[in-house]
Amino acid sequence: MTEEKEINNFGCKYAISGASAFIFNEQGKLFLTRSPKWNNLWVVHGGKVEFGESLEEALKREIKEETNLSIRDIRYFITVELNRTEARPDLHMVVNEYIALTSDSEVKLNNEHSEFDWRTPEDWLKEKDLYPNVREAIEYYLNEFLPKQDCENLYKRALADYQNLLKQTAKEKMQFAAYANEQMLREILPVYDHLKLAMEHHTASATPCHACLASKALRAGLRDGRDGESADDWLKGVEYVVKQFKDVLEKSGIEEIKIEDKKFDHNLMEALNSEETDDQNLDGQVARQIKAGYKLNGKIIEPVKVVVYKLK
Repeated sequence: MTEEKEINNFGCKYAISGASAFIFNEQGKLFLTRSPKWNNLWVVHGGKVEFGESLEEALKREIKEETNLSIRDIRYFITVELNRTEARPDLHMVVNEYIALTSDSEVKLNNEHSEFDWRTPEDWLKEKDLYPNVREAIEYYLNEFLPKQDCENLYKRALADYQNLLKQTAKEKMQFAAYANEQMLREILPVYDHLKLAMEHHTASATPCHACLASKALRAGLRDGRDGESADDWLKGVEYVVKQFKDVLEKSGIEEIKIEDKKFDHNLMEALNSEETDDQNLDGQVARQIKAGYKLNGKIIEPVKVVVYKLK
């Protein structure tokens, strides 16, 4: 800020563009300095924008030169006009003022400032030697800027909550659509299982289970084939029905759980019974599968029913 008078003395017809900052530390205290150049009053820091500089570049440079502080999180605050004030009758300057933060604590003032201090904005208003424009800016900061920021933060928080609600609602709708038919499919799966087992055991003897009763009915149908239909024709027809059944279930999101190895997995299986063994290597292994298990769109709706070996 050493060339304004020189420029004006050359008859400059335009106001100078400048940038200054209200610098806060991490404790929320505001940094001001006493400046002999400004009637020995407490002021903020900054200076004119040099040719080719951006406002923020000029701001960082001036503050580093005047105070040795590095600033960050720079936000626009207000614009003020210094037009031949009592302190500087030779100066006409339009200043964009910013709010900035610093983590630095080592201050080195240049010859434009005589002392510095960190105080809360409220405490600075009690200072009688505060530069008038700085006092007005602090009052604006406390009475209008901060409440406005609080409202904006509340709005942003409410908007974020609303957007999260929309996402959650969409997710729940997708989950509902994916599992809406779960109960119906649960009721159909036993029929599918019994039909599969009937196919597998159509030559087996009668056993007291639903699958084997279905197998008996299937065998009776094979024996009683009419109109020239052979047992093989009946069997092929039932096999085709089972395949169609499987295709429909898969399109509905049903996937049969495959047992990759013989180790019991409580996430996929349910042990209905245990079978004793003398072989230590078999302890905890699956002895046999009793009933198939299923997933609906990746969610287990029916665990695999198994019998597990148990060491005597």
